Amino acid sequence: MSIIPIIDFDGFNSGDANDRQKIVDEVDRCASQIGFMYAKNLSVTSELIQRAFKSSADFFNLSPEDKQSFNYEGADTNHGYQSFASERLDQSNPVDLKEAFTMRNIPLSIAEGRPWPSENYREIATELFNRSLEDANTVMEAFAEALDLPLNYFRKCHSGEVITLRYLHYPLINKEPKKGQLGAGAHTDYGTLTLLYQDDVGGLEVKGTDGIWHQATYIPDTVIINTGDLMSRWTNEKYCSTLHRVRAPTRHSANPTDRYSIAFFADPDNDTPISVLHSCQSHDNPSKFPDTTAGEYIQERIAASLILSD
Repeated sequence: MSIIPIIDFDGFNSGDANDRQKIVDEVDRCASQIGFMYAKNLSVTSELIQRAFKSSADFFNLSPEDKQSFNYEGADTNHGYQSFASERLDQSNPVDLKEAFTMRNIPLSIAEGRPWPSENYREIATELFNRSLEDANTVMEAFAEALDLPLNYFRKCHSGEVITLRYLHYPLINKEPKKGQLGAGAHTDYGTLTLLYQDDVGGLEVKGTDGIWHQATYIPDTVIINTGDLMSRWTNEKYCSTLHRVRAPTRHSANPTDRYSIAFFADPDNDTPISVLHSCQSHDNPSKFPDTTAGEYIQERIAASLILSD
């Protein structure tokens, strides 16, 4: 049985105050106890996710030369193709066994003329970006209500300026990985919250409060949502930013085939001040963190994860 609860958002905007309060309480409890939830009945449809996975697989199946024509531009723009084994999320272990196509602030990327694999790829990514932002705003509204904040408290500083959609591909590894080597090393996410769409291959694991790594298996018609470092800082660690990792698929895996996932990182605008909320600190529970800005923190974390070429 999964340690991650399932929350049904169907009644959140139904007009029934009791239904809404129940969902707010469930979101608050999940964020406080494990930092992960499965959410259902948000706006992103399974049909859209399948189109995005198809588009993602079509790109990753291109030749290395074709993919490299869309190479990643750097942490400042956070856009483009990141080749296999070019990132290390856990600095104590070998490089991650994955490749990615990262798309920050898709509307701005289009306006600035950044390269895209195809018009269809761009259109599907744009639709998924916009729908995911809508869903992230719904969850952030629940956070705000649970924390006795104005309902738009988080929404107003998540314009999309640095919000990022990321297509991820974990190829089947035919030889044994090095000791400690994973598809994605153990890490916490950097920002406010993440929406993760995954296929049924498996591999995602979440570290429980018991210190054990638990599988976060695929559940149809749900999206995995987890809180990140900045939400944890905002709330003085009332909300968790939980370690998670992805095991690379190998010939010994239960489902020995490539894994695909799509992550939507809802990060605050760069100049957003991150100070511990007054409601989350007291004389007995003083602030645990110095003030920072979202941009400063996230930029440093992204840059630290990249493997630099000689």
